[in-house]
Amino acid sequence: MTRPSYNHLPEQLKNRYIIQRHGFSLANNEKLICSNPDIAIPPTGGPLNTGYGLHDKGKKQVKESALRLSKHLFPSQQKIDDNPVVIFCSPFKRTVETAEIIQGVLNDTVLQGKLGTPIKNLELRERWYGQFDMTNDDNYNICWADDAAAPDHGEHSQYDIESPSSVCDRATRFIVDEIESKMEGKTVILVAHGDICQIMLTAFKGTDAWRHREMEHVDTAHWRDTLDFLK
Repeated sequence: MTRPSYNHLPEQLKNRYIIQRHGFSLANNEKLICSNPDIAIPPTGGPLNTGYGLHDKGKKQVKESALRLSKHLFPSQQKIDDNPVVIFCSPFKRTVETAEIIQGVLNDTVLQGKLGTPIKNLELRERWYGQFDMTNDDNYNICWADDAAAPDHGEHSQYDIESPSSVCDRATRFIVDEIESKMEGKTVILVAHGDICQIMLTAFKGTDAWRHREMEHVDTAHWRDTLDFLK
């Protein structure tokens, strides 16, 4: 299958990739689309004036999910002396908090404190939802309907929503430029958001980005191992 031109992943990858979605957030609880970095990154604002980070429910979700991930990656749960894992995350507060919880769980269970601080990168940010930013999350359905509709498939949104191909382009360029070209043999955990997680999965599968809603859904705090996905 020929990959779309906006999918920059090589045919052979040097690293193993885990696609992880952030836990249930304060924005989820408020039923808000929160895609603006100026709102979603700072430690202020939001319903508690602590920023749009994780809800307590989401913190619990992530810890439980991270324990499952630890057992998945290291079935024997034997302590190891090296560190085969690296975590990259969106700089949004909800994704940073998710990544930090995963870091803590993996260090406590297997990695003995050797897993470093998650590396923030804006290319893993939430898809930009244009005119629907900070509106009710029911409006996601309008966006996804545009993605599914031929012939444009969300490429020329009347609501200024970032196109699926744009999300795929920036995510896969980041993987190639910052990971594949700089490291090998690592398990790389990419902590991001709903649509970009789905769109990254289309990239690993080699299918069109606009088909992201056809992929098995990555729920809040859940992860997908691309090795399993590609079997």
